Amino acid sequence: MENFHRSLSIQTFLTRVKRAGCVLALSSLAMSAQADLVDEETRLAFDFSTRINLNQVNDKSSMLHFFGVDFFRTFSVAGRDVGTLLLQPYLIRAVHLSPHPGLFDDPNDVALQFRNLYYRLPPMFNRSMQMAIGHVELPYGLEREYETNQTLQQFNNAVDGGHKTDWGLMLDGATGKMKYDVTLTRGSGNEWRNDGDPYLLTARFSTAMNHWYNLGLTVVEGELWQGNGVTSSRDRVGIDARVDVRRWTFKGQISKGHNGSIDARRSLLEAEWTYGYSEWTAYVQRFVFELGNQKRNQETHSFGIRFEPTNHLQVDVDYSKDNSNFGKPNREMLRAQIRVRL
Repeated sequence: MENFHRSLSIQTFLTRVKRAGCVLALSSLAMSAQADLVDEETRLAFDFSTRINLNQVNDKSSMLHFFGVDFFRTFSVAGRDVGTLLLQPYLIRAVHLSPHPGLFDDPNDVALQFRNLYYRLPPMFNRSMQMAIGHVELPYGLEREYETNQTLQQFNNAVDGGHKTDWGLMLDGATGKMKYDVTLTRGSGNEWRNDGDPYLLTARFSTAMNHWYNLGLTVVEGELWQGNGVTSSRDRVGIDARVDVRRWTFKGQISKGHNGSIDARRSLLEAEWTYGYSEWTAYVQRFVFELGNQKRNQETHSFGIRFEPTNHLQVDVDYSKDNSNFGKPNREMLRAQIRVRL
């Protein structure tokens, strides 16, 4: 028993050290970059946001606070481009977040999240390919073409692809009228975990984006890290599409595959309306998720508005409600977020 309490105390101490280290690491990076590295080759921004999640079914409302650094720098030798570095670490504070994702140890916790954090080499093969190494965004479906990071308008691709970001290698480019993105990653998400030999291969092939329509095909194959050396197989084949009609954009995505031995099917439909120079955005979404071991599906509708008058300010409001939830009680959530970028 004494050894147990000693182990628990050590674990608590290490958790506090980790939190303090996260704060110091981000602060040091920000100050160092601002003091020494800001020039015409560098982009540096600080990202602050607060998100309120108002649970309309029970009293499990919560908050999330984000502090991030967006650092981008181009490197050259003798006037020749040798690559670019992108660092986007975020410190996240969860308040009464229940249930909480694996990023946090408990409903009230601080965690360091890595988004894009990679080094990209110069274009190769007559500028038809680029390679990036580090923590990259996986090219799953609509997310590859529409940046939803730090907004409430999400495609929830991690449900299908296993992760939204992961450690590994990314190849992207274009050949003819076809655009391609391929990643081979660790399969462990935010942190590098190699016990159990996880891996994740994600590939998307699409038509060019400079048309009024776009079509994409995504393939996923891998073994996802689950903890304690256990992995779970994951495969998907997905098709996505986008059609522009004046101020309206209609998007759709459908996928089929397996979570381990369980059949999985998921679809997304979205109608988006923008006004002005996209400073106003309104959207309606419908998600349907089916699992072979569940008698009923999960169907969710979402409606949201985003106001972004400048690159420095963004305000989001989103309301979502289940029509069904695998036979469990339906969820209903009202969320609001304010984001400041300096």
